[in-house]
Amino acid sequence: MAYSDQSTDRLYALLPADIRERDAHEGEPLRALMDIVQAQADLIEGDIRQMGENAFVETAEPWALPYIGDLVGTTPLFDASRVLDAGTANELFPDLEGPDLTPQIGLSARADVAKTVYYRRRKATPAILEELARDTTGWSAHVVEFFEHVVWSQWIRNHLRLHAPGTPDLRSVDRMDRVGRAFDETCHVPHLAPMSQFTGWYGVEKLGIFLWRLFDYPLQRVWARPLAGAGDFRFHFSVLGNDAPVFSRARPEGDAAGRATEAHVPAPYRRARFFEAVRGAADPDFPFRIRVDGTLVPVARIICRNLANWGQPGTDFVAIDPVLGRFTLGPALAPAERVEVVYRYGFPGDLGGGPYRRRPWRIRRDLGLDVIEINADGTGGAQTSITAALAQWSGSGGGDTILRFTDSATYAEAISIDLGPASGTALVFEAADGERPHLLPDDAIEITGDRLDASVTLSGLLVEGRVEVTGQLGRLRLLHTTLVPGEQIALPEGPPAAPLPAVSVAETLNGDPANSEFRLEMAFAITGPLRIPRLAEGIWALDSIVDGVGEIAIQAPGGEPGPVVHLERTTIRGSSDLRMIDLASEVIFDGRVRCQRVQTGCVRFSYVPRGSQTPRRYRCQPELAIRRETEAAGPLTAAQQSALTQRIIRRVRPEYTSELYGQPAYLQLSIKAPVEILTGAEDGSEMGAWSHLKQPQREANLRHRLEEYLPFGLEAGLIYET
Repeated sequence: MAYSDQSTDRLYALLPADIRERDAHEGEPLRALMDIVQAQADLIEGDIRQMGENAFVETAEPWALPYIGDLVGTTPLFDASRVLDAGTANELFPDLEGPDLTPQIGLSARADVAKTVYYRRRKATPAILEELARDTTGWSAHVVEFFEHVVWSQWIRNHLRLHAPGTPDLRSVDRMDRVGRAFDETCHVPHLAPMSQFTGWYGVEKLGIFLWRLFDYPLQRVWARPLAGAGDFRFHFSVLGNDAPVFSRARPEGDAAGRATEAHVPAPYRRARFFEAVRGAADPDFPFRIRVDGTLVPVARIICRNLANWGQPGTDFVAIDPVLGRFTLGPALAPAERVEVVYRYGFPGDLGGGPYRRRPWRIRRDLGLDVIEINADGTGGAQTSITAALAQWSGSGGGDTILRFTDSATYAEAISIDLGPASGTALVFEAADGERPHLLPDDAIEITGDRLDASVTLSGLLVEGRVEVTGQLGRLRLLHTTLVPGEQIALPEGPPAAPLPAVSVAETLNGDPANSEFRLEMAFAITGPLRIPRLAEGIWALDSIVDGVGEIAIQAPGGEPGPVVHLERTTIRGSSDLRMIDLASEVIFDGRVRCQRVQTGCVRFSYVPRGSQTPRRYRCQPELAIRRETEAAGPLTAAQQSALTQRIIRRVRPEYTSELYGQPAYLQLSIKAPVEILTGAEDGSEMGAWSHLKQPQREANLRHRLEEYLPFGLEAGLIYET
């Protein structure tokens, strides 16, 4: 065998030519030996090279970063490298691009160590404290020196404080609207109470760090939703037709002094602020773009109004209410067939269908699946409807195919998937990276056919409807997808009294048991109630929300117990009736749980209401809090024990900022929620669907850094704006 790879012949080439010629006549055994030696020499050289690179923070291996940090006197913080939550996802979804499916949280350890000297050269200044807060938490931040906003008598001959007048400007609607908020410009009397979220802000030694936990997500050319049942000049920005505030864009660069202003944080627009933005119509960062039947509305034709009672502007103007997320068209523009909008909405994180980056969650391109593109305008020869794309897929033999949406349009049509004649086993509905298509089926996405070997995947979609499996299916996967809880949230007659399940799977087919091998696999998904056959293989839910909307969240059709479940970092709203829990880790069961089989399985680091019937529990609330307080209280009578138990049950329970889907802080744990739930996960993060955000760790990172960078003698308080 002749060896021709020149990269492994360096040592062999150093031998005299006569030896190489003799070796060639004998079949090159010496070359084979030298190749082995060369491979080991390359390993040694690579190790020596890496030892040199480990001396620099930009090229060092992860294990070396703490040592470099020690050289500059800093301790690496909690970052994504310490998160080990993606193990189950990597096992369930080997066909995704991955391999790292862990969300990024805040500043990486490498960047934190690299910026240490930069921080210290500017330490104790408000600008660097803001940047430090942004870097260590990943949230937008604004620092307020509260001692500058304390009313005191000024000496007009020296140190005149024109920025801190004793009386507010009552004529300014915008300034009065900001009173009591992060960008308040008025002065206040001193507060003697300690600093907290709501009180004790203003004092000589007090400094506040305002934080915005919600993120802004841009939507490009989505179809605005007409008012339900109207069809005239009234529209919602939300494609679901609900009232929701419009958010501004987060910009970390700050102003000329490096300080964040209201234009740099992801916050709901105030009407007064939006009024000022409209007046500066030449602003290139104007937050909204509206196209009416393909024609862009000039910024000069946009006005600000309170549309709580609706109201039509004149001629060709467009009136916008950013607080309610509503807008109305003038008589010259209405009625319109299609109205497209560009705006931003707020949400706690990358969960459900959204326009965020999902590259690791896309189907691997090396698997060779066919791709059919869908675009409402037919750009690039794409199909203009789901029906046409399914017809093309079926006409080509129904092989393994990805139906990829390349826009964020609304697709209102009947969606029926017949897997019977398909030759492939995988059908994927996937949104392009950064897009969020809105599917509005006439009734439901119906999946028919007898295909136990087939799988259907919905990835990156917002589905205003439900999924019904009326045939037999092997696997249904929901990846970064939303099946709107309650099916619809903007009906003209109000929400339905008994919402239909988001996913329902047939238990029989032609009179025989069906779907005994069915698997429902969810990751970063939001759904309504689930109705899965009792004898199905199971439900796997990772970092997801199952909202029962007042009904039983998980159950089998016909009222029987649902299948086996495997839950990690999931929030279940409503009761659950199950056959068995294989594993429930860091789960919020916000409703009573009943399991038929409790001899096997485990529930750990979760909230389980009293009276639930589950497998053995480990460090679950409120049982853990009851046990600890009982041990601390000492011997108690039966009456005292009962009173203590009831008190803890009332205190230790989930409390959310908002419980309504469609609102920015949907199922975000309130800052007033009990600490046992806020830090009850295995790694000290919160329980439930937002555990992957690691919010307690972000706050701990900031408090740890403030110990070094906060000016001496000042008391800092963290204040959450969202």
